[in-house]
Amino acid sequence: MFGYITPSIGELKVREYQFYKSAYCGLCKELDREYGFAGRMLLNYDLVLVALLADGLSGTQPGCAQERCVVHPLARRPICKSTSGIAFAADALILLGWHKLQDDLLDEGAFRKGLLRLVSLFLKKSYRKASARRPELNEQLCEAMQLQTQLEKSGCRTPDQASDPSGRMLGALFAQAAAEETQQPILYRCGMLLGRMIYYLDAAEDFADDQKKNRYNVFVQEGLALSDAQARARMLCNLCAGEAIESYRQLQPKENQALLDNLFYLGLAESISRIGCPKSKRRSKTNERSL
Repeated sequence: MFGYITPSIGELKVREYQFYKSAYCGLCKELDREYGFAGRMLLNYDLVLVALLADGLSGTQPGCAQERCVVHPLARRPICKSTSGIAFAADALILLGWHKLQDDLLDEGAFRKGLLRLVSLFLKKSYRKASARRPELNEQLCEAMQLQTQLEKSGCRTPDQASDPSGRMLGALFAQAAAEETQQPILYRCGMLLGRMIYYLDAAEDFADDQKKNRYNVFVQEGLALSDAQARARMLCNLCAGEAIESYRQLQPKENQALLDNLFYLGLAESISRIGCPKSKRRSKTNERSL
């Protein structure tokens, strides 16, 4: 996951906006407590959605405390206390970050590989801890990453097939956010569709760079020009987002519904609308809106 799923800040009430920020900060604090500074490096917005969803379905209402942090050392900020949802999101971030790192090691040049191996050394202990806590999820992520490697080596030219491992990964992750067994298949489908959408967003964003460096990109494999790749990504993302929303509608969160509604009904559309924006501008715009 790459920080693509964020709320539409302009449509949030002030208290909802403050709570979203406090949940983000709470996840950061959880990573620091459980995994140290190395864990904090993996923080992104997507897993805030997972924490909000898990706590929302279980009916958990986290408390907040005014605390200082590394990024904002002078002023105290409201930060969510640890919950089962935040703890799960932190473990999942470590697992996803580790597997993404191992995948990047297969694609990069010698210098970049050296840096990534160094990062791997810092994260290895955290990965072992997270995988011991969530062995089933880790196994599912391992299987999905192996499939992704096979598809990339074969030069897969079908977006639906190429995005399948990402869908499986996020589907498995969302299913573990269920408060009841009956919610698991709904959550799996919702996560699977969001995983595919994130894959298409990432492929569209990295298209020019992947083409230049001769790295695998399913839209490059299709022989598309940049504008055509972006148009194709929009179409595929809109289909995935629409079906993910239909799955979300079958859930009935006991808490966080206003924020979750915003993320699904408005946030996904905004993420898709940013296709074609330069990477640096998209990320600075996301950071400005979210924090």
